[in-house]
Amino acid sequence: HEPRGWSSLVYAGQLPYEPARERKPMSGRKKKRAPLAADLSEEMQACLDILHSVKNRADAEPFREPVDWKALQLPDYPKLIKNPMDLGTIEKNLLAGKFDTHEDFADAVHLVWKNAMTYNMIGSHIYKTAMKLQTAFDKKYAKLNKKKPSKRRRTTEPKEVTRTDRVKFSNQVNHLSSEQLGHIVDIIQNRCPGALNEDDNEVEIEINNIEGKVLNELNEYATQCIARSRKS
Repeated sequence: HEPRGWSSLVYAGQLPYEPARERKPMSGRKKKRAPLAADLSEEMQACLDILHSVKNRADAEPFREPVDWKALQLPDYPKLIKNPMDLGTIEKNLLAGKFDTHEDFADAVHLVWKNAMTYNMIGSHIYKTAMKLQTAFDKKYAKLNKKKPSKRRRTTEPKEVTRTDRVKFSNQVNHLSSEQLGHIVDIIQNRCPGALNEDDNEVEIEINNIEGKVLNELNEYATQCIARSRKS
């Protein structure tokens, strides 16, 4: 199968020359200045450093700007991806002070990888790259997450994880490929290391030790993988 998604990169061409326009006098009302990197808190500066370490990688190029689905002729992209996100937009939002906590920042970055793996075929170059970048990000973010306790105020209660959810995950992992299982192990290792037991060359997942939010994400990922394999 040809992988869907970024089959090519589109670069903006030069704009036609326009003569300089006369500047209008500025009104007395001053616009609020967006914060510079120097204005960031220690926590948000750490987030920016992590973002740059991932964004500046050569293989992160397809994720730096919003997906130009019209230019790439991907009419189904906005139908499948309801909340598009990219690393460049995250950087702008970070500098503009739009993230209240480092968890909000991490959620936005995870959305980039989630969208890429939702739209692109399993095994495609973009899909594999998204998995690799997610693992790299999670390893760096895990260090920050340990240093900075959560300040997030919950406006809504997260979905409660039930025994049924854990049984569902236990059943779903049996239908995943070795590569998909490896991706799941990477996520658990970075976000819930206490849920893994490593013995020689074997890795055992303690499902009861996986945090609720992470388990919900893993169940969603496994469901998508299984659905795609049935279609192919």
